[in-house]
Amino acid sequence: MTMLPALPTVPGESLTSYLNRVAKFHADMDVFKFLAFIELSQGAVMAPKGDAMARLSSLLGLPLCEIEKMTFVSLGGRMRSFCGEEVHAEFANLDKTSYCPACLLEDGKPNRTSGGFRMGRIHWRIEHIRTCETHGIGLVRRKNTNHTEKFQLMSAVAPADDALCSMVRNAPKQKVSALQAYLTERLAGKAGPTWLDGQPIDLAARACEMLGVIISAGTHVNLKLLTDSEWNEAGHVGFSYAARGEAGITEALQLIMDRFKQAGLRGGPQKVFGRLYQWLQYSNTNKAVGPIRDLVREFILDNLPVEVGSDLFGEAVGRQRVHSIHSLARLTAGHHKTINRAMILAGLLDGDPERPSANNVFDAEAGECLMERIRTSIPVKRLQGYFNCNRVQAEQLVRTGVIPRLVPNSENAIGVLKQVALEDADAFLERLMGAATETELASEGVMDIVSASEIARWPVIDVVNGILAGLFGTVELVDPSLKFKGILVDPIEVRETLLRVNSQGRVGLDQAARIIGMALLHKSSEGFTAWIQHDSWRS
Repeated sequence: MTMLPALPTVPGESLTSYLNRVAKFHADMDVFKFLAFIELSQGAVMAPKGDAMARLSSLLGLPLCEIEKMTFVSLGGRMRSFCGEEVHAEFANLDKTSYCPACLLEDGKPNRTSGGFRMGRIHWRIEHIRTCETHGIGLVRRKNTNHTEKFQLMSAVAPADDALCSMVRNAPKQKVSALQAYLTERLAGKAGPTWLDGQPIDLAARACEMLGVIISAGTHVNLKLLTDSEWNEAGHVGFSYAARGEAGITEALQLIMDRFKQAGLRGGPQKVFGRLYQWLQYSNTNKAVGPIRDLVREFILDNLPVEVGSDLFGEAVGRQRVHSIHSLARLTAGHHKTINRAMILAGLLDGDPERPSANNVFDAEAGECLMERIRTSIPVKRLQGYFNCNRVQAEQLVRTGVIPRLVPNSENAIGVLKQVALEDADAFLERLMGAATETELASEGVMDIVSASEIARWPVIDVVNGILAGLFGTVELVDPSLKFKGILVDPIEVRETLLRVNSQGRVGLDQAARIIGMALLHKSSEGFTAWIQHDSWRS
């Protein structure tokens, strides 16, 4: 049976406050006696379930959708429903008393829509709403002193009017945070930033506050000691980044990282991100945290050395993405100064080769690969025996870059970094011998590279480069075990080819002699120059 006439609701009023007015209006009773009269418990109306909601709708003569805007409907377990949003129980903080003293003073005036009753507002019960939008002051918020206060009967939980007046006079001004504005608009059905709208409203709110608190209050601040004003500021700051989604959150994380480095601090992700990291890593109730978890996790893996197998936000790390100088030193047993110099000279890391930095990171795979090249590298002086060539030839191959040093083209390379990677030495030898045709019997006139260079009067390194470039038609290999000394070339072909190539398309000595129909009297370039300058050839 519906109690008529239905008492009009006031926008924003909580269900328990409305029932207090209903009790007086229909039965001139205390609200608790009224609930006993209609056989509903206090708990049943503080977080009503479906059956209680249906009964209240019938008794009060209100549509179910209107009642749903006045309370947090229990969905079972720790879940609640409010204004069409499913939230966790913590979103509605039933363990605290919250009110605006200025609002309660105005409610007490007889000409108000409340009829002179102090009204509780449902939004005051939301953990993340801390400012009165009407009066621009912070809400008074404290722990409930007993179970009955959870009902939030404002005549009982708030002090007398004179105390409220004092509170209003002494209340500092407080702006509504951007986060609070977003929450109230979303609960009213308005669309907001895509990234935030794509997750439950309570998770979005918590993400904003936890991101903002390490920026505005400090990475390792004691959360239990923060005031509501400081939480209000944290929500405002965090929302300014989270509203821009992944890009904004990444910017915020980079800001924290930069601050950490600029302060000269050292440490892992917990040291860098403090309470944000602990919130995501050590939640012992398996509460959902939303998509911020994955964004922070990806940023940490991209910017901090986290070893394979480490637990990061409940998931084992499958691949280490970056190394620091010290993490790679631990893995490879290399000296951190050598590693620092190697990474910088190889272009994997920016910094000072003389001053290792603990916080700078570089690609893990590339760094490990370079350290393996260093570990297996050989000194230049050992190439002589490795290639079966002489010392001068080995040094020329390295000095001219045919075989690169571990850190090529760097004047700052010292010690082991001046050596040659074994794989580069093997690659050179494979290319050189691969350019030759294996044969059981050498062709007439061919000889080893050193002998051919002496006759052709071209440096050995030019002959080697010619072989690697495929300039010569005759390159033979009879005995592969001789390695460098086993490569055979035709000195005449070497001379003509290199002269032609190095004269930028002009003919060589032999070709010039044949073209003009003259015998080549002098085989040396000096002799040919003297001969070509003599006037007798003109006749």
